[in-house]
Parts: sequence; C-alpha cells; structure tokens
Amino acid sequence: MKKFLLLWTVLSISYASFAQSNVSVGTPYTSVRAPFKTYFQKGTDILALKAEGKQVILQKLNGTNLSLTSSKVFEDFPKGSKIEYATAFNGSFYLFYSVTDKKNKRIQLFTREINFEEGSFIGEGKQIISTSGKPHPASSFGFRVSYDQSKLLVHYNLSSVEKNETQTEIYVFTDALALSWKNQFNSSTANFSKVLDYAIDHQGTVYQLIELWDNKKDKTNSLIELTTIKAGATEVTVAPVTLDKQSIHKIGLYETPENYILCAGFYTKNINTSSAGGLFVLKANATAELYDAVTLDISQAIINQYTNSVTPHKENYLTLKEVLVEKDGGLTLIGESAHLETERYYTPKGLARNAYFIHYDDILITKIDGAGNLSWMKKLPKHQVGKSEQGQGQMSYRYMSNDKNYYLIFLDNANNTHLSLDDAPVNYVNGEAGSLTAYEVNKEKGSVQRINLLNTKDANKIEVYDFATNKIIPIDAASFVVELSEKRNSDVLIKTTLTQ
Repeated sequence: MKKFLLLWTVLSISYASFAQSNVSVGTPYTSVRAPFKTYFQKGTDILALKAEGKQVILQKLNGTNLSLTSSKVFEDFPKGSKIEYATAFNGSFYLFYSVTDKKNKRIQLFTREINFEEGSFIGEGKQIISTSGKPHPASSFGFRVSYDQSKLLVHYNLSSVEKNETQTEIYVFTDALALSWKNQFNSSTANFSKVLDYAIDHQGTVYQLIELWDNKKDKTNSLIELTTIKAGATEVTVAPVTLDKQSIHKIGLYETPENYILCAGFYTKNINTSSAGGLFVLKANATAELYDAVTLDISQAIINQYTNSVTPHKENYLTLKEVLVEKDGGLTLIGESAHLETERYYTPKGLARNAYFIHYDDILITKIDGAGNLSWMKKLPKHQVGKSEQGQGQMSYRYMSNDKNYYLIFLDNANNTHLSLDDAPVNYVNGEAGSLTAYEVNKEKGSVQRINLLNTKDANKIEVYDFATNKIIPIDAASFVVELSEKRNSDVLIKTTLTQ
C-alpha cells in the first residue's frame, strides 16, 4: 500500500485582481415552473426538459444569442406517469418514466428518445422493464452509465415475502437500449445492511457496495463488502473492502476507461472518531479483487484553515463527489462537506421543538499523478445552510474544467469576498440573493483564484432568482450559460465567460 502524508500545505488564494467574469444577459421568455428540470448541450445549443405530472416541455435555447428558439408541450404521457431519469447516452438523449400497473402489482419503466435538433420526442414511449413483483416501498429505480457510455444499468429492490431477505433486480442495456442481460438475486438482511452505491463497467459487469452491521443502533463496527455480478452468472462474487490501518468513513464507486472501477472515499485515523483523516483509492476488477491501494492523510494545517473557535471543523462530514480520470492516468478527487443539523428551540408557550437544517460547506480538491503520488491538496472555503424541507435548493457547487484549470462554481454570501486563511466564511442562506462565485484551480500547480461572476441582485442591472447548480451548462472551455428567473414570471439566459 502506498501512503503519502501531506505535512504542510498553504492555500494560496489570489484576491489582488479579484478576477471578474464577462457577463451577458439574454432576452427574457415565459417561465416554466416544474419540479423536474434538466439540461442537455451540443456545442452552443441547449435543450431544456421540464416536467410535472404527465406534462413535459422541451425548450430549445441558443447559447450564442441567449434566446429561446422553440418550446413544445407534450401531454401524451400515460396517466400517473412518474419521471425517473433523463440522460445523454452514447450520443442520444432519453427520458425515462414509470407507470404503475395496479392490477398486476407491478411497475413498468418506459423510455422515450428525444430529437435534440428538433426539440421534440421521437415517437411514443417504449417499455423496457416490467418488474417481476411489487417494488419495495423504500426503493426506486436507480441508473448508472458505464464510462464509455456503452452500457446502462437499471436496478431496484422488490418487496419480499421473506422477513430477512431482499430481492434485487438488475437490467443491463446496450448503447442502443437493447437488453443485454438481466438477473435477480437475493441477499440476506439477517444483519442490518445498506446499499451504498452501484457501478457498471464497459463489459457490463455490475458492482455493488454494501455496508453491514450487527446492531442497528451501533454502526461503529460495520463491514463493507463489494459484490460483482456478471452476465449469465448464477452466483455473485463478494469481497470485503478494508484498509490496512484506517477505518473507512465514506465510500463510493466510480467508473473508469480501464478494465477496473475505483472504490474511493474518506477514512478515519482512529475508529473512535468520526472525523475524516484522509482519502483513499482502491482499484477493483470484475472478480471483486481489490488492489493498488493509495491513502492520503489530510494535514492538520489544512484542517485548521478557515475555522475558528465558533465554527467547528467539517472534515467528519466530507463526502467524495467527483473522481476525475486525467489524461496522464492520474486522478483528481473533489469532496464536499455536507450534513444535516438539528437545532432545539422552544415556542413562546414553552413547548420544545426541533428545527432541521442542511449544510453544504468546504470543498476539498486533491490531485494525484499517474504514478500514484500526491501532487497537491487544497481546501476551498464555503458555508451554505438552508431548511431541510427546501432540499439542496441553491446550495452545493457545479464542476467544470478546461485544459488549464478546474472551476468550482457556487452561490456565496457577498460578504466573503476577501477571506484570510484564519477566517471562517459567512453563511450563505438558501433562497437569498448572493454572489455567484467560482474557485479557479490550476491543474498543474494547484494555485487558486477566487472569481466573482455576478451578484443575483444586479446581473447587468436586473435581479435574478431561482438558481440551482444543475442549471449551469458549460458550452466551451471557459464559458457557461445558466438559466435564471427574472421578476418571478420569466426566465432568462445569462452567459458567463471566465477569466483565464
């Protein structure tokens, strides 16, 4: 096992020029209020899919002149349709939706292909799955795409008549959405367990991470297992996932272009603490063999940055969000601190109540070279908080990159313009106006510059609302378009060109 300790890293964030992006605002168009929104991009053309109930709207947007070019409403979906997923897959675009067959106690999954150029659907929906039983109430369809976009995995759990058993069905489709293979396997729940993640490789092998523990109330001594399922297999292959001297804190699966997937996440140095002490990466092949482990400690210098006596360290809440495979075979890992907080308060009548808040905080970005050596590690300060019932809302971040830099884009409190290494950021409160901000991180050296993109109170003399990170659409190496609302009843495209 390779182990690299980062003894001292000083995060150098440049504010001298306080880089300003170039912002262009387009022509407003009628707003569409829908709980499901996703965006696809080809060059400077954008396709927005917005859905609620059985109504789906497809909008073509021009990323050059920032205008709406077409908007089409489709209401020919079956009654009771539920939008499950939408994705670009092997150069095509698909919407997945489900319909409940109450008579036979099954759920049917349909896909409908989208013509990007026309901004319309190609024909009617095509059924690709009919569950062999009633799905578990706590389960929903899950989707994963292989790195090369040649395979699509769909998985879900069924309600089982056996008390201590879980039935899982998996379907693997080719790049033309033809069924490659399917399987159903049972797993014992005599021990308490939780499925942590799925992945699929270009050969169609399915990977599953499971956490197991003996006592539901005591999860400190859990066991993590990696399961692989191949086409035509009657049994699954299972292997424990462990590190030599560390306890795994958070873990996920990540597809790669090679003949392996990655198990990666954070570990603790001491089993008695919940704070993340470092990062780890393991390779795993189709036989569940784990090898080439790398661990990287998070130095105390980085942990102490952007904290004070009032603001606690956030390392125990770190979750790995992105694992990027670089051209030289190296990796870039991006993690974010996120957690749910409970605050106790009392009403004027003296009744105790709980308030629940979601926090999205600091970003940790780490570069590992092709030989497995640490290049650099940086902590990027960010504090965002919102009421739990609002969900993610305007919080978290969006990643994009070009040949020179990584960009981490998020909505911040405008008072955080000039932070020092000793200062904790002021909270951005979900739903409020803020400063759209980007951290520009140089790929080679890891140097960081904070870029002020726009203030939502004054984006070229207009006030904009309804930001979400999934609305950021990169259109070239240094530009992105974001769809925002203006005056609550119209939407507008804003293009931002990042300073390089």
